Amino acid sequence: MHSLVANLLNARERQWSLVAHDKTDNALLLRVFPCQIGRHPGLPIKIADPSVSLVHAEMRRHGEGLQLIDLSSRNGTFVNGRRIGQSQIVHSDDLLQFGAAVFRLRSDNSSQPALTPTCELEGVSDLALALAQFEKLINERAVASVYQPIVTADTGETFAYEALARSRIVGLDKPAQMFKAAEHFHMEAELSRMLRREELVTTSPEDQPHLFLNTHPAELSDFKRLILSLREIRALRPDQPLTLEVHEAAAADLCTMKMLRVVLDDINMKLAYDDFGAGQARLNELVEARPNFVKFDRKLISGLDKAKASREGLIKSLVDMCRQLKIVTLAEGVEEEAEAKACREIGFELMQGYYFGRPEPLSSRARSRAAKRT
Repeated sequence: MHSLVANLLNARERQWSLVAHDKTDNALLLRVFPCQIGRHPGLPIKIADPSVSLVHAEMRRHGEGLQLIDLSSRNGTFVNGRRIGQSQIVHSDDLLQFGAAVFRLRSDNSSQPALTPTCELEGVSDLALALAQFEKLINERAVASVYQPIVTADTGETFAYEALARSRIVGLDKPAQMFKAAEHFHMEAELSRMLRREELVTTSPEDQPHLFLNTHPAELSDFKRLILSLREIRALRPDQPLTLEVHEAAAADLCTMKMLRVVLDDINMKLAYDDFGAGQARLNELVEARPNFVKFDRKLISGLDKAKASREGLIKSLVDMCRQLKIVTLAEGVEEEAEAKACREIGFELMQGYYFGRPEPLSSRARSRAAKRT
């Protein structure tokens, strides 16, 4: 009985607070328990965020921690990126999220400093937000496909489009954020398959442009699943020109790349090595598992017009080698006319970058072409 009373007294002495990532100098104190949290102005903890329900959640004391209870909120309550059911025990330094509002739970006797530095807290809270929204992204396929033109170096005419994904979900706007969240759940391959399918089906069945579709390195670890997804895509669009992009770093397994090459030939898809030169240029794979295209990394292309002769000579030798192997070379990240001119002089056959167009829906490009004709 005495130990129980002592524990209760210690719990009462501990001061709990919520620290928002954008207000690290102003903590929300949990002064009374039970403590309700929501958007309603009469609650002890008011969070003025439209994603937060009027009465969103409740905190109760529980031993050395607190019990967090979701009160049937519209957008959910999350602990360290995972949505809770009815309730969960939480402790100091846990990340708590109400809708899209993210907080660090703090107690005055936490072993950590009272406030986390802003840069660290922003990074962690952004990840927590992305993790919380990831379930919605997958279940609702809440992505919007955009397409960046790939043009011929000599004429500037559109040769193909690289299909890319965007999302209107807060915290998962760009692919990098999506895959960072997917990594937490070991779902990179599943996300990649979903994006590829959505990027394909959002193009018009009547107007079927040549598309470059991306893969994630994790997909090569489940080769059978990758091949199945590619066959499903080909069944959907039996005649559309399609090229599969594989990151250079993922092309290290020569046996797998050879098998992939055979399968792609069988289903009439082409192969591109992406970000060539970003790490070590895998020359052996160029010969033994020959792609149709090699996309030179933007780091090699940026400022090429001002590059030293040694760098320019290296890139030219790689371009010449690819051409001897009958591999089409593509310069990524071309942003200025001077860079485009340098790429032409070196011998690149295709180019891609903001200079030729930013990623946008194909419908926008159609409207733009129609406007130019009139």
